[in-house]
Amino acid sequence: MRKSADHTPARAILGMIGVAMGVLAGLLNAHLGIDMSLSPSLMGWLLVSIIIVVFLHEGLHAAVGGLLGHKPLFGLQLPLVYVTFPGKVPRGHYMLVALTPFVILNLLCGFLLARGGLNVFFDLSLIVNSIGSMGDIWVVLKLAGGPKGAWIQDTKSGFEVWVADERAKAGLGIPKEV
Repeated sequence: MRKSADHTPARAILGMIGVAMGVLAGLLNAHLGIDMSLSPSLMGWLLVSIIIVVFLHEGLHAAVGGLLGHKPLFGLQLPLVYVTFPGKVPRGHYMLVALTPFVILNLLCGFLLARGGLNVFFDLSLIVNSIGSMGDIWVVLKLAGGPKGAWIQDTKSGFEVWVADERAKAGLGIPKEV
């Protein structure tokens, strides 16, 4: 196998997108009549929301990766909490692992928000998960047009894309260790 690409997210741009999403969420909340006035209570709900969402978000990454046969490893590099996998992971698995927390938690929070009760908590959780998923969405967008048979390797700053070399394409096989 040979490395065909090395991707590192532009964290400043992802951060600006996150801030813009927060502003849009605030405007939407004002339109929907959800009170997000700064108060000690709101800050408490925000802290609880961040802790719970980070735990569930990373747990979903690990659970899906584990179900797909990969060994999840948890890490902490402040301010980031993350899940990674040793070795290379098939492109489709990597994309599924990346998207699952965004889809599952946003559907769950949206459903619970629509049912009423704890509106501030579920609203904040939806916002926190959406903003926290920006890196995952970036990964999927980067991989969406990539080679279908690729394998993905996490790195400290992003990920690498690996593809079969010419000998493997000629029928000599893909190396056993991926």
